[in-house]
Amino acid sequence: MESLDKEIAEVFAEHPPAVQGPARILIVSTNDALRVCLRDKLLEVGHRCACADSLIQARSAIARRRFDLLLLNLDLADGDVPELVRALRLVSPPTRSIVFAGAASFAKVVGALRCGAVDFMRLPADVDQLCDRVKSALVEVRADIQREERLARLKSICKKLAAARHEVSQQVERLCKDLVEAYQDVSLQMTEVAMASEFRTLLQQELDVEALLRTALEYLLTKTDPTNAAVFLPDSAGRFDLGAYVNYDCPRETVTTLLDHLCQYVCPQMAEESEIVAFSDAAEFAAWVGAEVGFLAGCQVIAFSCLHEGECLAVMVLFRSKSTPFAEELAGAIDILRPIFAEQISNVIKVHHRAIPSWPDDPAAGDEYDYDDLGFGGGYAA
Repeated sequence: MESLDKEIAEVFAEHPPAVQGPARILIVSTNDALRVCLRDKLLEVGHRCACADSLIQARSAIARRRFDLLLLNLDLADGDVPELVRALRLVSPPTRSIVFAGAASFAKVVGALRCGAVDFMRLPADVDQLCDRVKSALVEVRADIQREERLARLKSICKKLAAARHEVSQQVERLCKDLVEAYQDVSLQMTEVAMASEFRTLLQQELDVEALLRTALEYLLTKTDPTNAAVFLPDSAGRFDLGAYVNYDCPRETVTTLLDHLCQYVCPQMAEESEIVAFSDAAEFAAWVGAEVGFLAGCQVIAFSCLHEGECLAVMVLFRSKSTPFAEELAGAIDILRPIFAEQISNVIKVHHRAIPSWPDDPAAGDEYDYDDLGFGGGYAA
C-alpha cells in the first residue's frame, strides 16, 4: 500500500506544463512562399514540420500520424477549415489549431475560434510573433497530454486500489469468520467446562449409591429431554444388575422384561466398549444384541459404558421413539459426563469399603498383626 500512496501523491502533485522537446506541426497553406517561411522559422527553434497545400492533403497527413499543432490558412478553397478544426478536436483532443489569413472576414475568424481554434494570426504581418504564439499553443497541448497521462495513471491506480480493496475485504471476511469460529469454540468449551463443573459438584455431594444414581439420571435428563433411561451396575463377579431407571413411555407390564433383556444382552457387550453406541435401525440393533428387540423396534437407542481407570463401573442405556430423535450434541455431553459419573461411583465404592470393619481372624496370633494399625496401641500384644 505504501507504493500506491506514493503513486497517488505523485499523480496529484501539481506540475506546471512546459514545452519539452520538439513539437510536430502541420502547416496547411496554398501560399508556397508563406508556407516555406513559416516552416523555416519553426525549424530554427527545433520543431518538426510537415506541409500540405490543401485540406485533402491535411486530412491524409492527420490520418497517418498525430500532430501537436496545425497552422491552417483560412483561405483554403477546397473545404471548410472550421469543420476540419472541429473534427480534429474529436479525433485528437490534445492537438491545437491556429488559423491565419492575410485578410479574413470577422465571421470566418469567429467561426474558426468557435470550432476550437486557439488563436488567429494575420500573416505575414504577424510572422515575427509566430514562435511566441506557437509556444503558447503548445503549453495548452502539453497540459492536455499531461492531464490525459494523469487520468490514465489514476485509472491504473483505481484498478490497483479495487484489487487491494477486494483482497482486504476477503482477508477481513476470513478474519471475521475465524473470529466467529474461535468465539464459538471458546463458548462451547466454556459451556462444557461449566457443565462438567456443575455435574461434578452435584455428584460429590452424594455418597450413597441410590442417591448418586438418582442425581446423575436427573441431571442427564436435563440434557436429553424426556426419555427412557436405565443404569446397570456390575457386581464383583462382573454380572450386571439394574441400578436405577426412568420410565418415560414404556408399558408398565413389559418394562421389567425389557430391562432384564437389556441387562442380559446389552451390558456384556458394553463392558469393554469405550465408544458410545447408537442405533436407529431396529434390525441392526437386533443383530447387535443377538435377540428380538420387541418394544425397542420403533426406538432410537443409545448405550455407553462409564469407565474409570480401565474398569467398567456402570452401563447406561437411553431409548425413545424415533419420532423424537436425540440431538447430535448429546454425544459430546455424554463424553464429558460419563467419566465424572464413573469417578464418583469409584469414590463411593472406596468410602463403603473403608466403612466395613476389618478385624484379624485370630487375635492370639500377635506376631501376624500390628495392633497399632487398629488403634489399640498394642495393648493386647503377648
